[in-house]
Amino acid sequence: MNEKKSIEQKLFDYYDGKLEGAEQYAVKSWIDASEENRQIARRVYSLLLALDVHQVKKETDTEKALKKTKGRMIAQRKKLNWWQWAQRAAAVLFIPLVVLLVWQQNRIEEEELKVETLEVHTTPGMTTRLTLPDGSLVCLNSGSVLTYPSRFTDNMRSVRLSGEAYFEVAKDPQRRFIVHTPQQSAIEVYGTCFNVEAYENAPDITTTLTEGQVGFLYKKGQNIKRSLLHPGQKLVYNVATQRLSRYQTSGRSELSWKDGQIIFENTPLPEALRMLGKRFNIDFVVKDNRLNKNRFTGTFTTQRLEKILKHFEISSRIRWRYLNDPDINQEKMKIEIY
Repeated sequence: MNEKKSIEQKLFDYYDGKLEGAEQYAVKSWIDASEENRQIARRVYSLLLALDVHQVKKETDTEKALKKTKGRMIAQRKKLNWWQWAQRAAAVLFIPLVVLLVWQQNRIEEEELKVETLEVHTTPGMTTRLTLPDGSLVCLNSGSVLTYPSRFTDNMRSVRLSGEAYFEVAKDPQRRFIVHTPQQSAIEVYGTCFNVEAYENAPDITTTLTEGQVGFLYKKGQNIKRSLLHPGQKLVYNVATQRLSRYQTSGRSELSWKDGQIIFENTPLPEALRMLGKRFNIDFVVKDNRLNKNRFTGTFTTQRLEKILKHFEISSRIRWRYLNDPDINQEKMKIEIY
């Protein structure tokens, strides 16, 4: 820092926009160097909020101004006009005004430090997209809930998911990104793209990775295990058995929902019905378990559910029917597969 100027003077110039280049960077570095420096900077900034910067500079030596005013106050009291009295009063009130402004500034900063918990719900049969405070992108599937803070404040970015979501995590090597899921499981990442399906009462938790690397944390007996996942892999964790299975996948079928598609790639009937159930908010009841051996391939976008089920009929000769009137406004319809 230049020894010819006090730090107060440089702070005045910094907040007044008079510094450029190296000088501006030097003052900013000084402010960030310690909490004491930040408090000094806040005090100067508070002064500038209340008074013109040039007037503040003139009255910086408040103690000297007060002594001088006190010495002449009695002798000149009768000669002072209204405007002169206002000037003297301003000098006397200067310190309490500064204290008040600093207190107000500190309150504003304390309010900014408060972190709110936000919660996003998706309507059954619908999807939504959002951006997290760190810039990470999330696509939330039907009937899902994502809970996250209004601001990530420590060395860990933590969110909670109940349902299904696709994450594009902003890279930040200094802060891990953690997705907490039901049944004491979690996914930890740094910067990557992956899909998580973890509905509250579902038997399985599924993680599909398309880019980067993630670690799946899960309960095994009384211990917490960690399994690494690489691009093109899918992990399925069965909550009841605590068994972890790993599969190779292109990810097209698992991630098709976020683009408004349903893609079957030799997909077993139970998995196909589960995908349709999320898309159309339908519960399926399979009457004959032998039908679960059927597999399906196809891509659907704007087709109605009845047309997709017609495809099932043609390819596997299964039959289906509504168990309740589809015209009645009910929360969730049921379809029997037989």
